[in-house]
Amino acid sequence: MNELAYQDVDTTPFGLTKEECSKQVYVQHKGEISAGASAIAVLLSLRGNKVLAFLISHSGPLAAMGYRWVAANRNSWVIRKLTEKLES
Repeated sequence: MNELAYQDVDTTPFGLTKEECSKQVYVQHKGEISAGASAIAVLLSLRGNKVLAFLISHSGPLAAMGYRWVAANRNSWVIRKLTEKLES
């Protein structure tokens, strides 16, 4: 899987601006671009966490609200600990 930081690439071939990319995560997989909670579900699925990916994909507005909360609090102790847990 190629990971590219939006700051280091031309985002226009993806139909995105740098400003859009600074506000939420985007993932291109199998020719489709996903954003926000949907992008997180794709990434989780690709790393084998199919259950959490399914829950996020099927929780609708709740997933979007959760994504926004995590993004707004990404430097908090709680989010750092959850990230460590997901990465293990």
